[in-house]
Amino acid sequence: MASSGFSWTLPDHPKLPKGKPVAVVVLDGWGEANADQYNCIHVAQTPVMDSLKNGAPERWRLVKAHGTAVGLPSDDDMGNSEVGHNALGAGRIFAQGAKLVDQALASGKIYEGDGFNYIKESFENGTLHLIGLLSDGGVHSRLDQLQLLLKGASERGAKRIRVHILTDGRDVLDGSSVGFVETLENDLSQLREKGIDAQIASGGGRMYVTMDRYENDWDVVKRGWDAQVLGEAPHKFKSALEAVKTLRAEPNANDQYLPPFVIVDDSGKAVGPVLDGDAVVTINFRADRMVMLAKALEYADFDKFDRVRVNLPNGDMVGHTGDIEATVVACKAADEAVKIILDAVEQVGGIYVVTADHGNAEDMVKRNKAGKPALDKSGGIQILTSHTLQPVPVAIGGPGLHPGVKFRNDIQTPGLANVAATVMNLHGFEAPADYETTLIEVADN
Repeated sequence: MASSGFSWTLPDHPKLPKGKPVAVVVLDGWGEANADQYNCIHVAQTPVMDSLKNGAPERWRLVKAHGTAVGLPSDDDMGNSEVGHNALGAGRIFAQGAKLVDQALASGKIYEGDGFNYIKESFENGTLHLIGLLSDGGVHSRLDQLQLLLKGASERGAKRIRVHILTDGRDVLDGSSVGFVETLENDLSQLREKGIDAQIASGGGRMYVTMDRYENDWDVVKRGWDAQVLGEAPHKFKSALEAVKTLRAEPNANDQYLPPFVIVDDSGKAVGPVLDGDAVVTINFRADRMVMLAKALEYADFDKFDRVRVNLPNGDMVGHTGDIEATVVACKAADEAVKIILDAVEQVGGIYVVTADHGNAEDMVKRNKAGKPALDKSGGIQILTSHTLQPVPVAIGGPGLHPGVKFRNDIQTPGLANVAATVMNLHGFEAPADYETTLIEVADN
């Protein structure tokens, strides 16, 4: 290493000491938006976060947590935990998620690797199964990428294709599943006209079927496995459009929680269970809610594992429900949790960095072009259950913070990737030269 001039040792910061404990607190789904009754963070009692914002303005600021600032294709793409955490930790902006898939599809590289060559082995006598979220939300998947994959696979030899859909209603509006299914059914119909045996085989809502994560609830995965592999489900239909419309007509139905269903032929037989020798491709570019399915598909028989996980999702997970009152309570609880952490930082003479990975709870309604709450056909407010495009706060402080530290004002568009260099500085080191620049400076006085 020495001969190349490279060293893993970071240079000391010229003004900031080493040895101070630094706590990095990342709130989930906590953005900054205009104050109104749909901003649950504003409505909630959040004295700790309010004090960080108002108590020391030179140590509180906003940064971008969506779009190109976190490696997504455009600034129309909302941030999420995965890309937000990657940007926070990497300290640099790398193409992530949807953008990587876009590039691979546009260049054709996706069809040149070992992965595609492996699944091609099933094209002659087996079935290509595509499983994932049917949505254009851009957090876990995108419909246009599924459409391109269907086209590319069929052009490269896939003769029999089955799509196992998971309806969204979380990153997109509830009820949008019907339109997505109509679009997909039309695409598959066009493939059938070209001699490709392409159909939707099964489905269900994302929060009830397949897309669990962190081994939290294997029953969610099993419901999907039963429909996708065994061709068994409590509901059977001749088409996916019939399935979604019928299940959505049930009282309190929601796209996120539609029960599992399978598509059957005239004899009542499932049209597309996964069989030995078939190929399965998960179309979600975000892996966390597909890992458990991948594990299940490796087992000869579905097995269940019990695990205990502890998480503090607060504003984001409750914000996804669309329940404004409950989200206000969640924001209050998050603020109380921050206080516990900051009190501990105070006791050890440390430094805190409080930020968030993306927005959510700060805006719970869909907006029209004028920024006013959008209305549905019946005149009611359209509740927003997805993440937002809003910036997130960064606050620094604590008894161990050098008194001359403050946020710089010469960074044109700071984002989450700037936080890593900032934390390195607070630890008493300079950040590597290829990191996004630090958010802080140290005044001599």
